[in-house]
Amino acid sequence: MGGIKEAELPGLGKKYQVELESGESMVVVIYDEGHRELFYFPVHESEPAFSVTLTDQEARQIGSIIGGAFYQPKMLEKLEMAIAELRIEWLKVAPDARIAGKSIGDLHLRKNLGVTVIAILEEDQKGKKKTAAINPGPGFVFAPGQTVVVAGKAGNIEQFQEMATGKGA
Repeated sequence: MGGIKEAELPGLGKKYQVELESGESMVVVIYDEGHRELFYFPVHESEPAFSVTLTDQEARQIGSIIGGAFYQPKMLEKLEMAIAELRIEWLKVAPDARIAGKSIGDLHLRKNLGVTVIAILEEDQKGKKKTAAINPGPGFVFAPGQTVVVAGKAGNIEQFQEMATGKGA
């Protein structure tokens, strides 16, 4: 997939342009009033071949269908079975956490607990989350207030949760 471009439409809403692997593109405009417009652009065309207007409810229903809420392709069932034991958790580092002030390498998280730190999130001055590190290396040092995104088996995540928050699952 080529990516998603996002643009503010002052006084109207937001526009998302999705470049498809085939070279085609879709544009979704979400209006402040709640309705959506979808535009389909064939490869190398600057004008849409067609468009559809949806109410908020219709857009949500179609979104849930596309997202797999009603039907899951067989391929995804196999993938789901393969990762059935995988858990991903977002855990906030407590001020008195055992991991605070220690690095990922110092703690040997993969070796000792079988967990992988996927990302670290921090809050800016306005309290909004921002990414501090994606796939941080062994030298990354944990600090109180950070949110750690960690992956592993349920029991291993619970052990890490106790280290990060002082609380069990």
